[in-house]
Amino acid sequence: MTTPERNDAGPLSALWHTLCDTLRDAENSFLDPARGVFDQRTVAEGYRSLSHVMRYALEIYLESDPAAPRFIPLATPTARILGDNTDTHYTIAVIDGSRDYVVTGRRGDECYLSFTVHGGPDPAAHLGHRTVGDLNHRGITTEPDGSFRITLSRDKPDTGDWIPLTDDASIVITREYYFDKDTSRRPSFSIAATEPPSGQTVFDVDRVAEGLRAASSFVAQTVLAQPQRYVEPNEMAPPFRFTRTMPGWGTPDNVYCRARYELAPDEALVIEGDAGDCVYWGIQLWNSFMQSTDGPAGPVSRNTRTAQLTSEGRFRVVVAHEDPGPGEPDWLPTTGLHTGVVFCRWLLPNHEPVAPTATVVKLAGLHR
Repeated sequence: MTTPERNDAGPLSALWHTLCDTLRDAENSFLDPARGVFDQRTVAEGYRSLSHVMRYALEIYLESDPAAPRFIPLATPTARILGDNTDTHYTIAVIDGSRDYVVTGRRGDECYLSFTVHGGPDPAAHLGHRTVGDLNHRGITTEPDGSFRITLSRDKPDTGDWIPLTDDASIVITREYYFDKDTSRRPSFSIAATEPPSGQTVFDVDRVAEGLRAASSFVAQTVLAQPQRYVEPNEMAPPFRFTRTMPGWGTPDNVYCRARYELAPDEALVIEGDAGDCVYWGIQLWNSFMQSTDGPAGPVSRNTRTAQLTSEGRFRVVVAHEDPGPGEPDWLPTTGLHTGVVFCRWLLPNHEPVAPTATVVKLAGLHR
C-alpha cells in the first residue's frame, strides 16, 4: 500500500480556500478610498470587526444544527456586529422552515422581548433576508409565573402563541431591551424541534461543506453593509421604520435614525430631539463598522431612563472628543474616533418620530 501525496479533501479544500479568500479580500471594504477615507485608528477597528464577523460566520453557520437548534449569544461586548444596541441582549438560532419548533421560557425584567424569524433564498445572505414572522411581549401569553410557550411552524396550532414559518425561514433572532441592562434579571428561554434528530450531529463532508459555503456568504454579505457611509456628515437622516420586506436583521417594531459624525478635536455635535411616547428610546455611538463603542465610564449611549430628558420628553446629547463639562450631562465620548455613526431607536412608538437636529459647534462655546 502506497501513501498518497495528499489526503482526499473532496470539495472541502476549495470551499476552505474560498472562505480564506473572502476574508482576505474583505479588508478592501475599508482600505479602498472609494469606500471612505479613514485614519489608522478606524482601519484598526475595521480589522477587529472582521475578526468578529468571522467568529459569527463559523459559530452560526458551521457549528449550528437546525435539527437541534440552540440560541447563541449575538453581539456580545467582545464580538459586536451588525448594529448592536448597548441596552440589548441578542441571541440567534438557526432553523429549517420545513420543521416545527417550540420556544419555552420565562420573562425577566426586560422592558421588551421579541422573537423574529428571518428568511430568504440563501440562508446565509442576511442582506437578502426578509422578516418571515415575529412576536413581541405584547402578544406573548404569559402565565402568572412569567412562563410562556411559542410554536414556530407552517401550520397554526390549535392553541397557544404562534409564529408562522415559510420554506425559506432560516434564523430566529431574540431581543431583550433594558433601561439598566447590568442590574436587570434576564429572561430564560430555549428552542427545540418538535421532531428532534434520532442521533448525534455528525460533521461529515456534506455538513462541513455547507457550513463553509454559508460562512463565506455571510462574510461577503456583511462587508457590503460596512463601513457605514452617508453623503453629508453631521446630519441626521430621516427616521425610517424597519419593514418586513427590508433586507437585514432589523425588527419591524423599531424606527431608526442615523448620521455619520465627523468632528475635529475642538468640535462637538449637539443633537436635540424628542424621545417620544414609546416603549424604549435610545441613542448611541457606533464605529464605522456598526459596532457599539465603550467610553471610560461604560457604554457610549443614553436611553429613556439614563438621559436627562426635559418634562416634555426632549433630549440634548453632545458628541465630542472631550468632556464638555457638567453643563452637558448627556455626553457621548467619541473614544478618539474622528468619524463614526450616531444611531437612534424608537421602539414601538405611538407616533412617527421626527428627525433630531444636529449642529456642529466649537467645544469651547457649548452652553445651554
